[in-house]
Amino acid sequence: MYLMLKVMIDRSAFGISLIKIFGYRAKEIRKLYLNGNLFIVVIGAFISIPLAKKVMDVLYPYMVSNVACGMNLTFSMKLYGIIFGAVILLYFIINPLLVHRVKKIVPAEVLKNRE
Repeated sequence: MYLMLKVMIDRSAFGISLIKIFGYRAKEIRKLYLNGNLFIVVIGAFISIPLAKKVMDVLYPYMVSNVACGMNLTFSMKLYGIIFGAVILLYFIINPLLVHRVKKIVPAEVLKNRE
């Protein structure tokens, strides 16, 4: 998640520099580039966690077909909630790191990369 959002910010460095030149405040830049991602992360986690479990339920027997043991591979709803909570917690840990990265982008970026 960190790498995906970091790449997004790195690719938008020119636009962020322009926005800073036009006088937007840090809060407005953060709202444009970072705060909109929470909705995507929530929906993505809500869909991908159960989907990943289903895929692993199908693939796991093929990966351990030569092992003679049995395991309970069921997830309780509580475990799904814990995993979902961990994803959201990681988002809130990563977001300040990315805010710091946005603050480090200088308006001189526009002058450096003229086309």
